[in-house]
Amino acid sequence: MNRAKWLTIVFVVVLGGMTVWNLCSPKREYSETENRYLQQFPSFSWDALFSGEFGQQFKDYAADQFPQRDAWVAIKSITQLALLQKDNGRVYYGEDGRLFAVPAAQDAAREERNCQAVADFLRWMKEAYPETSCSVLLSPTASTILPEELPANAPVADEAALIEQLRQAVGDAAVFVDPTDALRAAQGNAFYKTDHHWTTAGAYAAYCAWAQATGVTALPKEAFSIETVSTEFYGTLYSKAGLPWLRPDTMEAWRTGTQAGCRVSQDGGKTWTQGLYFADYLSQRDQYSYFLGGNQPLTIVETGVKNGKTLLVIKDSYAHSFTPFLTEHYERILLLDPRYFRENLRDWVGEQGITDVLVLYNAATFAEDQRLAPLLTAPGKS
Repeated sequence: MNRAKWLTIVFVVVLGGMTVWNLCSPKREYSETENRYLQQFPSFSWDALFSGEFGQQFKDYAADQFPQRDAWVAIKSITQLALLQKDNGRVYYGEDGRLFAVPAAQDAAREERNCQAVADFLRWMKEAYPETSCSVLLSPTASTILPEELPANAPVADEAALIEQLRQAVGDAAVFVDPTDALRAAQGNAFYKTDHHWTTAGAYAAYCAWAQATGVTALPKEAFSIETVSTEFYGTLYSKAGLPWLRPDTMEAWRTGTQAGCRVSQDGGKTWTQGLYFADYLSQRDQYSYFLGGNQPLTIVETGVKNGKTLLVIKDSYAHSFTPFLTEHYERILLLDPRYFRENLRDWVGEQGITDVLVLYNAATFAEDQRLAPLLTAPGKS
């Protein structure tokens, strides 16, 4: 048997063995390392097959459920770094151990839909509930705030253009807040190095920008008791980077007396947890869920501030470390995540006694969110 045939046999055996290993390995629903749910085996239908949806989902399933996935990701990243590559397709390796998310391919049509949906919803709110005060805060990410720490010539999204696009769409329907200057003034402390979220200091800078724009009196920094709650925070970008030697971030909680009297419900008010912070997460991989307990369809915060004001926050997870600063100004805060909320929003709003609305997103998530526009534009029954 010649050499070519032997190589073919070895290749087939290895490929077949890997396939059997993949099929026989226990399937995981959630990756603690990557802090996300993994693709499960897709449901088959002829429509899904011919549209290409089944094929794409199966491809994602095979990648997510590949045996020893975390180890292979680390090996790939280390190899790429040794070859002087500045990214692994998911993160850029920046200066001094800072990681940046590689942007998703731009979908201009989706961005336009999301901008217009926010504007249309806020105008509907002003017509249906004329006394409601509305604001919008769209935050840039670290790639916009810290371009000097990016690898040279790294392609990044034009977040400033998206922020301006949303500003133009919203017009006079709401107070628009662009926290870019405030985040830049934080001098590199506004974002974690291993995670895409802003730090608590970054959230405070954005809160001050929001307060100034909306006429709210922001609490000075001296009003807070600042506590380091973790020195071992590894965020989602660390999980995507696969570089085990990167240093962890430090996580802080900025506390006030008002926060101590708050309580949180994640099931529509059936059960409550005292306080805004969930300390159990500090011993888990997803430490950022220390703030408000992580992503939920609807999180309700009751503050004990008796001013009759209820704030609806339509948001992504940037709002979680931002919300503790809002507790000084509202009696009740309703945090709604469009990715998971399944009720009719316009009907639901009418039952909540809402006095204020804040749409709070980071630019990257806003550009990619496929659930936002359908939620905001679905007509109510009345």
